[in-house]
Amino acid sequence: MTRGAILCLAATSLSAQESKILNDIDWNEKTEGSLFSVPSGNEAPEIGASGDTELFYGTLTAEQEANIVDKAFPLMAAKWPQNYATEGIFVCWEDFDEAHEHDRKVVRDAVAQSWEKHSALTFIGWDECVDGQEGIRIGVEDSNPRVRYLGKKVNGVPRGMILNFTYGFFSPTCAQEDLKDQCTKMIAVHEFGHAIGFAHEQNRHDTPEECTKKPQGTKGDTMLTPWDKDSVMNYCNPVQMGNGKLSELDILAVQYIYGKD
Repeated sequence: MTRGAILCLAATSLSAQESKILNDIDWNEKTEGSLFSVPSGNEAPEIGASGDTELFYGTLTAEQEANIVDKAFPLMAAKWPQNYATEGIFVCWEDFDEAHEHDRKVVRDAVAQSWEKHSALTFIGWDECVDGQEGIRIGVEDSNPRVRYLGKKVNGVPRGMILNFTYGFFSPTCAQEDLKDQCTKMIAVHEFGHAIGFAHEQNRHDTPEECTKKPQGTKGDTMLTPWDKDSVMNYCNPVQMGNGKLSELDILAVQYIYGKD
């Protein structure tokens, strides 16, 4: 498999380089193995900020309510318990190199302007991990970015999320100064999507034929809105990972699961 690089442009179609990075991620996740956990269905937690679906449905338009059963592909059984979502999901860094202080800020800002901004989710901490620390523990290494488990199953797992700040072995074009921050941003938004329970959009059974990316990792267990080509979780997005910007349906889905701020 030819290794590629991200070209972070707000294009209307995937460039050759953008297609290569998707193949790169695809190849790495298959060969290195994403150890996603699938709890049994009876472990699925309550839905919404309070578990009161009638209250939540009262915030939706008739059209949204009609669509709520048919898209975004979360694993509801991996939803973080609501006390974590509202009081804060702890995040820490296994590798706290001072040289990557700026990169860590890019990640934190990307999460704040995406999943946090559009839902009741909060992420706290963001300091160096200590032994036995719960939450999302991020390792930094020059390999493919990934999350070992979907949603709450990553809680407390050492190096449960891997991010890349050097882009030597993986996607070397991202090492260019004019591309690095944008690469880091959109990868962080995508991986945190996994960490809160979202599977890849192309894993859905209603994925259209024009999306040729093969399913990978764990499938979700609930479709909340129509298939979303613009999702940050969709490798068939015509704009690479949505440039880290949640689609309207991403927002609807995360609000359905974790509530609105």
